[in-house]
This record gives sequence, C-alpha cells and structure tokens, in this order.
Amino acid sequence: MTVQIASLAVLLAMFLLASFVQVNLGILALVAAFVVGVGFGGLDIDAMLAGFPADLLVLLVGVTYLFGIAQTNGTLERVVDLGVRLVRGRVALMPWLLFVLTAFVAAVGALSAAAVAIVAPIAMRFAQQYRISPLLTGLMVVQGATAGSFSPLSPFGAITGQLLTGAGLPDQQPWLFINSFVFNFVLGIVVFCVFGGVRLFREGRRDEPDAGPGPESSGGAVATATTATTTTTPAATATTATTQRTRFTVHQALTLTGLAGLVVASTALSLDVGFTALTIGLVLTLLAPKDYAEAISRIPWSAVLLVCGVITYVGVLDELGTIDFLRELITSGGSPLLTALAAAYIGGVISAFASTAGVLGASIPLTVPLLDDGTLPLLGTITAIGIASSVVDVSPLSTNGALLVANQQSMDSRVFFRRLIMWAVPVIALAPGLSWFVFVVL
Repeated sequence: MTVQIASLAVLLAMFLLASFVQVNLGILALVAAFVVGVGFGGLDIDAMLAGFPADLLVLLVGVTYLFGIAQTNGTLERVVDLGVRLVRGRVALMPWLLFVLTAFVAAVGALSAAAVAIVAPIAMRFAQQYRISPLLTGLMVVQGATAGSFSPLSPFGAITGQLLTGAGLPDQQPWLFINSFVFNFVLGIVVFCVFGGVRLFREGRRDEPDAGPGPESSGGAVATATTATTTTTPAATATTATTQRTRFTVHQALTLTGLAGLVVASTALSLDVGFTALTIGLVLTLLAPKDYAEAISRIPWSAVLLVCGVITYVGVLDELGTIDFLRELITSGGSPLLTALAAAYIGGVISAFASTAGVLGASIPLTVPLLDDGTLPLLGTITAIGIASSVVDVSPLSTNGALLVANQQSMDSRVFFRRLIMWAVPVIALAPGLSWFVFVVL
C-alpha cells in the first residue's frame, strides 16, 4: 500500500516540477520509473520497461516524419488551401470540416489514433497559417475521431459488440454509435465555443492566411510565416505560398498519393499506421534525398520523449499494483448505480493513460452481472462506459493527445502540453459522471 501511494505522489510531483522548471517531463518520468520501480518497488529493468510504448513511439515518429515531408514540399499548405476554398473562406467552418473528416475516417474502420494521426497535422498546419488556437483545431479532430469510434465498422464498436455477445447479451449497434456521436458532437460545440470558434464566426470570411506567427507562439515555438519561398530544388518549388493556388507539383501529387495510401492501409488493410507512414516517407525521401533531408528535423523529439517517458511510468504503476489499488478504491460502492458509475470512472481515468481498447475489455465486464439480470439499462450503461473510456483521449498522455502535442507548431510544446492537460483534467473528472447521469440515471 505504501509503495502505491508513494508512486502516485511521485507522479503528481513530476507534473508540478515540470510546470515550473525548464525540464522535459519525459526525462523526469523515466528517472522516476527507475527510482520508484527498481529502487523501491523491487522491479527488474525488463519489468520496468514493460510499459514503454514502442508502438506509440513508432506511430509518433512515422506520422510526424511523413507529414514533415508533406510540409517541406508544400503539400500541407495546398491541402489547407483546398479546405478553406471548400468552406468558401469561412474559417469558422474549418474546425467542423476537420471534425466530420476525422469522424468519417474513424467510422469506416480506422482506429481512433489512426484517424487523428492522419488529420491532426493538417489541422495544426491550418491553425498555424490562419493564426487560430491549435487547441481548437486539435480538439475538434480528437472529438471527431471519438465520435466515429463506435460505428459498427470501427474497432471499438467491434470490441464492445464482442464483449456483449460473448456474455450472452445483445449487441447494441447502431444506437451505441448514435449516442456516442451525439455526445461528442455536443462536446465539440463546447470546444468550439471555449477555444475561440465564436470569434471566428464574427470575423466572417478570410480567404488569405495571415502573415507571421500565430497569436499563441512562445519561446521555442516553430512558427513560420506562410509567405512565399522560392528555390530551384524539385521539392521546395512546392512551398510557394498557398494563395498562389497553382496546380499540385509532381512531388505534392506523390505525397498526396502516399497519404491516401496511409488511409487505405490503416482502414481497409489494417496495417500498422506508424510503420506504414515510415515506409511511405522513406520512399518519398529516396525520390529526392537532398530535398527532404530536413524532414527528419521536423520530428518533435522532445514531445515524443515526454509522452513515452510518462507512459513508461504509468506502466510501472501498473506493475506495482497502483492501478489495481485505484480500481478497488473506485469500485468499493455497493449499489448498482454506483457500480455503473465506478465502471465509467475506471474507464475514464485509466484510459487517459492507457489503451482505450484494453480499458473497454476491463470495465465492461464489471457490469455484466447487473446487465444480465436487468438491474441496469443495457444500452445506457454500455454507452456511458464507452463514452467515458474514449472521450478522455484528449489527454496528452493518451495516443490522441500525444499526436496533438507532437504535431502542433504554433506554441512551445510544454505550453501546449500544460494547456491540453488543463482541458483534459475537467473532461476526465466530469465526462464519465455526465455520461453516467445522462444514459444510466435518466
């Protein structure tokens, strides 16, 4: 018990220290994993590193490398330009276009993280060019991915259906998908209002990107102006300003083909997104090695280290039994309604740090006995658990939130991380209870 409480205290201390001292939180977390896990918990190095997210590392590096190439040759500027033209200069509609696009990619079968990985770089580039909050565009992408995550074709929807049918209960599609989509759409409205969407509506049309860095740039930010650049290299000729609206160059067309291939590979073929992105990026690089040499520098290594370090420490918490300790603490209530509430909070709290798919497999079975005898409403309870386990993916310690941290370029990564945490904490604290009240109690 003492080790579990101490490990939680160290986790809190790390976040406080990183908020006031210029030190990478990932390094703090890796050192804490060694000191707490090996020094006090008696773990060996292999057990300490069991939670290191190698798959997330490959995902972050692969996707940011590929989109670094797309940024180098001007493809992202062209895509953003097409998006603005599609909404006819009404920049306020662009976050909703991103929401719908990400929801569609997730609904047709991509993992939520894969959908975010594909759309987030475009959203962040749009935020940088048009000087709007990257939190607005980024969170709308995550909400869209979550909204589409429980469709009958999506992995989360399939996992939930299998858990229910395996327990002898009826599958709840398509109502589970509809409930989740509506909840996330409403939450998207809240995000839109909180992070400046209403102001964008008041501004009206904006056909051209603003020059200069975004309004929230700070020290260490990579905020480049969207003015035209001229060079003679094959790839860099594509970085002409968005407003010129020229046709796609050969390199841009090939990059778009690669991005489309990433969507097909992750949805229809179920290939790993990170390794597929690395492969596509390597092929593009070999076509023009000198032109794309700088793409590797666009990988946000500090953000990758931050996220991987913290998740490694969370893995140590799991090895030490801290997660089980929290689960028992939450489920100590005796009434059916409290059990459903506890299951929702288990899904919400743990999923903020871990795999949503795995959390669904752990939290849904807690309520199966009560669902089987009709003590709890089947659809409402499953909806509450599903929403609570997925909506918290805005946390920068989850894959979706980590992708936002890795791809944003409008402000310092530590500042963005802190602001995303400030939004994620109330979501984690309130969303499970709200979904439980709406879908179970009412």
